Amino acid sequence: MYRFVPLLLVCLTGCNIVSKLVSKQELSENYALMEGVRATTPEMIDGNLRTVGEASLPEGAEGAFGMSPTTEAIVTLPEKKVISRIVIHSKNLKEFDVWADKGNSDWVVLKEVRSAKSNPIVLSGLRAHFPTDRIRIRVLGTTDDAELRRRERARGGFQAVGFGYSRAPGKFYEIELYGYRSSEDAEIKQEVEKREQELDDLLELK
Repeated sequence: MYRFVPLLLVCLTGCNIVSKLVSKQELSENYALMEGVRATTPEMIDGNLRTVGEASLPEGAEGAFGMSPTTEAIVTLPEKKVISRIVIHSKNLKEFDVWADKGNSDWVVLKEVRSAKSNPIVLSGLRAHFPTDRIRIRVLGTTDDAELRRRERARGGFQAVGFGYSRAPGKFYEIELYGYRSSEDAEIKQEVEKREQELDDLLELK
């Protein structure tokens, strides 16, 4: 009967560790406000919700034929971070996807949103967990697109006769990037190591 006591203690202690891990997973500061961060326009990352920055066309896309190319916003960090949550403040963003650069412009999709209905837009449960120093938001549709197309038709523009349609640029009041606190991670590691040593001591008493 006494042989089961250490196993019970192992289970209970393991559950306590899991509980502590979950409770200590606190978000970091907003990486987008770090010194040296750059963005497509500085208003996207200035910490001021009263300023707005517009997404821009990718390099070389201005002369594309047919449907208007998508606009995009890129935030570049001074060092690589694992991004766990992204918060986007935008009043016209409707359809978009988010990418992260694994290095050398190897872009990986983190999230796809096909019908944004809130402001701010909070993105968690991202698909990739690797360090990156560049996040790209590709704007596929906005609430301003219909009005832009109406104006194009009223002017009798080239795009009004069926050769594609215009897309309005995405407008960003703020882009926030978060990971998990490194100090908390160190504390968790220290506690796990301590608990593992305690478990080893208990098992040696069997």
